[in-house]
Amino acid sequence: MKTKHTYKIQYADADASRHIRLCDLERYLLEAGGESADIMGIGTDFLVEKYDCAWVLTRMSVVMNELPCYLDTITIETWVEQNAHMLSIRNYRIYLNKGDQQILIGCCNSQWTLLNLTTRLVDMRCFADPAWESIIDGEKLDLPRAPRLARIVEPTSTMQHTIHYTDLDYNNHCNSCKYTQFMLNACDSLTAVAPIRLDINYSHEVHKGEHITVDVEETPSAVRYCILTEQGEISCTGMISRI
Repeated sequence: MKTKHTYKIQYADADASRHIRLCDLERYLLEAGGESADIMGIGTDFLVEKYDCAWVLTRMSVVMNELPCYLDTITIETWVEQNAHMLSIRNYRIYLNKGDQQILIGCCNSQWTLLNLTTRLVDMRCFADPAWESIIDGEKLDLPRAPRLARIVEPTSTMQHTIHYTDLDYNNHCNSCKYTQFMLNACDSLTAVAPIRLDINYSHEVHKGEHITVDVEETPSAVRYCILTEQGEISCTGMISRI
């Protein structure tokens, strides 16, 4: 089951080059995924009421051949490829709307799990419901999944940040898009370059008041990031690369 969702790029989404920021592009992708889940009957309201659970993004890869600009209109097509091994695979295609035409400018694959809001542990009870089989489309994308990225041993630079109220989401932990924002603030040398690829892996949630460190390793063709908790655990790793 595929759904399509159309958005107009707003003033607050664009950087100084008038292109959309990667963190705001990710926000639109997650918005489309949430709207699609609601249509399919597996959205947050249903999951919270029936299972005390919510969707949590664990991994994402985004490839953009072109970055839309302020006032551009995009359509995001999304579908569930499969539910297996404690993960739900959701794919996306991003189209730029030009009059009556829709031009494919990017794609994305993502992996999700279900977080129990009380225990803070993975909870996949609802995947056992046969009704969920009807939402699976099955189509794969020709896009390699996000690689597993290691800790950065000798960072090029480092940034510190404290998690504040505006960093939190519905699940009372740091919002997925905020991690991308932290990474861009630590090193934004590739942000307006297209074609471009963003890979991000989420490992450990962080909460209000916690201090994080963003380590950066920069090369001419890629910037790699590692976000660490104050205990030194990896919270998130990511990479932005030219393709």
